[in-house]
This record gives sequence, structure tokens and C-alpha cells, in this order.
Amino acid sequence: MEHSPSVWDHAREFFKARFVPSGVCFDAWLRRHIPLVDHLSNHYSWKKDLPNDLLSGVTVGVMHIPLGMAFGMMSTLPVIYGLNTSFFPVLIYSFLGTSRHISMGTFAITCLMLAEMMNRHFSEFSSYVSVTPQPMSLNHTLGSNLTVHTLVDGESPVEVEQKLLVAITITFVTGVIQLVLSFFHMGMVNTYLSDAVVGGVTTGAAFHILTSQVKDILGIRFKLARGAHFFPRTWIEIFRHIGESNPATVIISAVSMTIVSVVKTHVNERFAKRLPFPVPVEMGMVVVATLVSSLANLEQRFSVRLVGTVPSGFPRPRLPVFSAMHLVLQDAIVMAVVSFALNVSVARLFAKKHEYRIDPTQELLAYGVGNVFSSFFESYVLCAALARSVVQEASGGRTQLAGLVSCAVVAIFLLFLGPLLQPLPQAVLASIVLVALKRMYLQVFDLRTLWHVDKLEMLVWIVTFASVLIIDVAPGLLIGVVFNLFLLIVRAQLAAMALLGQLELAALRVNENLDTSRELPSTKILRFEHSLFYANAWRFKKLVREMAPLPGSKGCSGDSSRLHHLILDCSCISYADTAGAKAIAKIVKEYQAAQVSVHVCHCRESLLGVLQRGQFLQDVDKRVLQASIETALEDIPLSKQTGQNEATIC
Repeated sequence: MEHSPSVWDHAREFFKARFVPSGVCFDAWLRRHIPLVDHLSNHYSWKKDLPNDLLSGVTVGVMHIPLGMAFGMMSTLPVIYGLNTSFFPVLIYSFLGTSRHISMGTFAITCLMLAEMMNRHFSEFSSYVSVTPQPMSLNHTLGSNLTVHTLVDGESPVEVEQKLLVAITITFVTGVIQLVLSFFHMGMVNTYLSDAVVGGVTTGAAFHILTSQVKDILGIRFKLARGAHFFPRTWIEIFRHIGESNPATVIISAVSMTIVSVVKTHVNERFAKRLPFPVPVEMGMVVVATLVSSLANLEQRFSVRLVGTVPSGFPRPRLPVFSAMHLVLQDAIVMAVVSFALNVSVARLFAKKHEYRIDPTQELLAYGVGNVFSSFFESYVLCAALARSVVQEASGGRTQLAGLVSCAVVAIFLLFLGPLLQPLPQAVLASIVLVALKRMYLQVFDLRTLWHVDKLEMLVWIVTFASVLIIDVAPGLLIGVVFNLFLLIVRAQLAAMALLGQLELAALRVNENLDTSRELPSTKILRFEHSLFYANAWRFKKLVREMAPLPGSKGCSGDSSRLHHLILDCSCISYADTAGAKAIAKIVKEYQAAQVSVHVCHCRESLLGVLQRGQFLQDVDKRVLQASIETALEDIPLSKQTGQNEATIC
């Protein structure tokens, strides 16, 4: 006799089918959460694409070294931490990221924001941790890479270590926030940052970066003002100390910027289709400047400031200051949103060009894991750099396998070649930063396009840019977002009402700007061209009364122009709240009381739902609601008499 399955047997089969991963389930999970596996297994030609990825990876890896040092120096910490950021988070993103072309690592804006955050929380961290610098060595360990050359603005090793703890704690909390956003599928958070807001923030931040590098370009020494009003305060200090400029440093800066700019503009860009890969002018400039500085002894003879000791090897893992995470939570939220918006904007640029899609939620996961992991290895918040990404794509990169190759190049430098760059002048790195941000400075000319396209959007750009420039990056971003949302309400309050008519030569929907259209006798067809809610319900009623005056009102001139029929085209009303529905109901009842027949047509389901659930039209004739303008015209006796019901107006 067969044994019938028990309840436990059914339960075991149920959970096995749904919660025990099968081979197919694991494969799908692997492809979804590690996009590189999917790219290499489905869309990759090893014979054709691998050589391109290898070449692209080596090219970008060589570019990572000078840019990692240059952007890292902007954070007011030793350059080695910028190199760490060019390795550890890039390694993670190469597996988890959905963009095939962006180059992750250091970026000027996030480094600048991090420097301001470190300055703000520096003193607060002293009560949570005690820092004791360790003996100097060329091994890359805690406190070991701080010599007199690597200290910034006269800071002691203890102060630099304190700032480093702030930096890795911010990076860790930023990663956790991005993981939380990914868990709740909040990839759409970047939609609140319009192109005008992002353009204003990035351009304003670019001028902040320029300001922060002027002291290294001129070779003058003063402590940078941080926090609110950084831009005006720093320029005051620059003009106060400009007489102390170092002539040798100025010459080095001028030569470096000229060479890098000329090669990038007149060689790499001009001959992009002929060159197998862009000329690595930044790395070449670093090598030449290091040799010249070493042979000419620039530090001793001309007091040129050098990069200083760059230790070899990987850093030992260390923990963020978990007890102080609440101090940096607000700044970490700003950093998480800004870095996400910058990364996704660059990723979408290349995805659109090469016709593939990115997943913002998976991108958040990649950023979060990358930041959390790299925070244990003395790294900053990862961010995409457009300059590196352009090079990665132009040199033939097909997938993020190029990112893994670039990691190998940076690892070789970290393990064996770092100490060789000790004689490198800081002015060379500052020059590389300024030239790398050329595209961001040129965004100022976007105002010319915005002036012709949308003046309100241009106003958003200007307000955001000015706020970032005068106050700071984080407050400027918040002001830009709030101002942009405020203008959405203003746009709603300025919504237009179109007067529709009939074309003489064709039966089409028209508006009052077409000279060949004519109105129907004693009939007004109006279309409100916006969603209808509390902010513009008053304007809807005002425009209807002005454009279709009631009989006997001030705007009605006589019987010949007396209004008999009013048709409201609601095709543009994608959303309506209670106030909007009440406005429609009020107009209907008001005009019907004046013996004017009213028809509301082209109502979307959302509008119909509000009208029906609120019972706003329960006291009026059901024929008020019509499917289209044609059906409304057929219900008008005048149109039947004149034969105009045969025309298609909408």
C-alpha cells in the first residue's frame, strides 16, 4: 500500500521549490548581481574584444596614476590615498557595475567635498579616538607614510591621521547609505536632480577646485579656508599672498598646463580616429617632471614643493570609527546622492551611445559595496571621471574587464614604483587637475542654449551655480533642488489654456496660434495644458472665465457672440487632485446655471476616478462626460444644423 505524503512532506517540497537555490536559480542570480559574468558569457567575443579591453585597461591604468595622485592631493591628504581609491573600489565595480565603459576611481568633486567634510568634523573626532603616529617606513602602513613633504599646510602627522579617520568613516557610511537605497530600489532618487541642477553643481564645484589649486600653481603657502564661503575667502587670501609666488613653481605650472592641454586638444582629440589609443600625456608629464626635479634638485635650489614619500605596498586593513558615524551621517547622505548622480549621468551617456541599458538599483549596489569594502583599505568615495571614461571608450574598451586590467597596472605601481615619484612637484599634479576639468568649465556656455530653450531652466542653473560658488557644494545642491521643485509649482501656476478650432483645409486639432483655424459658432473648445491640482486650480477657473465669458458678463459683447456650448478638453490633465476636480465641477455647474451646455471630454482614468469617487458631478447630467470632442459636437444641436459634426476636431 502506498504511503500518502504527510503535511511535513508537502511543507518540505514547498520550501524546497521556493527557497532552496537550484542551479538555474543560482545562475540567474549570478548574472543579475554580477553583470561582468553576463557580459563575458553572452555578449563577449574573446578573440575580438579581449585585445581591446587589454589595451584600454593599460591605457586607463596609466592614466589612473597621475589623476589618482592629483585628485587625491585635493583631499588635503597624502597622494597615496588617492592611488588606493584608484585600485580597491575599481576592483569591486568591475564585477558589480552595469556600465561597460565608465572608469571609476577618484574624481575632483568628491575629493573636494571630502576635504570640506574632513575639515568640518576634524575636531569632533578627537573625542572618539586617540591617534598616535607610528615610526616612518616605506611600507604602506598606518601612520608610516607621513614625512615633512607629505604634510599639507603644515599639519602634523597626528592631524593627518585624524583627517584620514574622518575620510574612511564618511566613505563607509556613504557605502551603507547606498546599499540601503539599493535594497529599497531607490535608483530613481537621481531623477530629482535635473540636468540644470547637475550642471550648476558640477560647474560651481569645478571653480571651487580651480580655486583650491591656485596656491599650488603659484607656489604660495597659506591655510585654505574651508566650509561656507570657501570661494570668496580663498581668493582674498590668494590676492593677499600673491606677491609671495614662487617663480620656478609658476614656470613649472605654465609649462605643464600648456603641454598637457596641447597634446589632449591637438593630438588626442584631433587624431582620435587615427591613434590606436590616446597619448598618455599626464603620465608622461609626471615622469619627465620627476626626472627634471630630481636632476635639477628643484626643492633645495628653488624651494619647489614636492609630493614627498609615496610608500610601496598595500595598506593594512583598518576599521572606520563606528562610534562616530552619527557625526558624519548628514554629510554622507549628501555624498551618497551626489556621487550616485554623477556616476549615473556619465554611465547613461555611454549607455545611450552604445545602445544598452544600465540598472540604477544595481549601480547603487556596486557603489555601496565598493565604498564599504574600500573604506577598510584607506580609500575615498569612488566616483566616475568623464575624462578617464572617454579614454576607456576611445581606446577600445568593451566591458569592465578593462577596469580589472587597469587595477593590475595600478597594483604594480603601488607595489614597486611608488617611491620613485618622491621628487614630483605638486604644481604638476595641480596642473593636471585643472586641465582635466576643462569640459566642466566649458559648461558655462550651456547658458546660451538654455536661454533659447527654457529661461526658467536657465534660472535654475544660475541659482544652483551661484549657491555652490558663494556658499558651498552641499548647501548649493540643496538650494538648487529646492528651487527647481519650487519652479515646478510656478510652471503649474503659469499653465496655458489653448483655444481650439477647426482648420479650413483639414480636419485636425489646432490651437489659437494657427492663422488658418476658425472657431465654431457660439462654441468654445478649451484645453488646459497641465495637470490640475491645488496650485493651479484657481488659474484653470480664471482662464475658462476669461476665454469663454458667461452671457451677461463683462467679456460678453452681445447676442451675436453669446456662448451656448463649452467643451473642456482634458487630454493634457494627467493628474488631478480634489482641488482640481472641484474646479472642474464648479465650472460645469456655473456655466450650466447660465444656460450654457458643458461637455468634459478626453478624461483620463485618473481624472475620472477622482470625479467619480468624490461624486463631484453627481448633480449634473451624465452627458457632461464625453469620450471625445467629436462625440461632444454630435450632442450639440447647433453643430448638427451647420453640418460641422462631420468634421474631426481632435
